[in-house]
Amino acid sequence: MKFQPWVGDHYHSSRYGVRVMVLGESHYGEPEDYAPDFTQHVINEHAFQPGLRFFTIATNLLRGTTDEPTAEERREAWQHVAFYNYVQEFVGDAGRIRPTRAMWRDAATVLEEVVAELRPDVILVLGYQMWDHLPELPVTWACVKHPCGGMSYDEAIPEFNRAIAEALSLAG
Repeated sequence: MKFQPWVGDHYHSSRYGVRVMVLGESHYGEPEDYAPDFTQHVINEHAFQPGLRFFTIATNLLRGTTDEPTAEERREAWQHVAFYNYVQEFVGDAGRIRPTRAMWRDAATVLEEVVAELRPDVILVLGYQMWDHLPELPVTWACVKHPCGGMSYDEAIPEFNRAIAEALSLAG
C-alpha cells in the first residue's frame, strides 16, 4: 500500500451503525508529491473545505442531503467513514486521466489488504468505471456515478441508504 487510507475518528462507531469505506478511484500529482499520508492531506485540505466539487458532492451523499454543507458539517461527515483511493499510484498530474490496465490490476490485491485491516461493512464506490475492476469481497457494496461524472442525488442517496440498511440487517 502506497497511500494510507483516511480513517475518521468515528469510523468504528459511526452514525450509520456500520463501518463505511468510501472508495475513490485515484490520486493526481507529480512523483515528488508522493507521501504515504497523501490521502490524509487530501481529506484535510479538500474534504473539510469548500472549493472542490467532488468533495462537496461526496459530502452531501454521506449526509443524505443536497444543501451546501458548512465547514463543520463537512468535517463531521468525513469523521464517520474511511476513505481510500483504489489505484495506488498517481495516474497523472491533473483530473480526467485514466488509470492504465496495470494500475487497475495492481489495485485489487492492495484493496483486499485494506479491507482485511479496516473491516468495512459497506464500501461506497464512487464511479461506475471502477466497478468492473473490483475484486469480490465479503462486504455490502453501493456503487454510484462519479461525483463529477453526472452523479444524481436522487439515485445515489437511496443506493447508499440501501447498502447501509442491508449491512445493518446482516449485522443484526
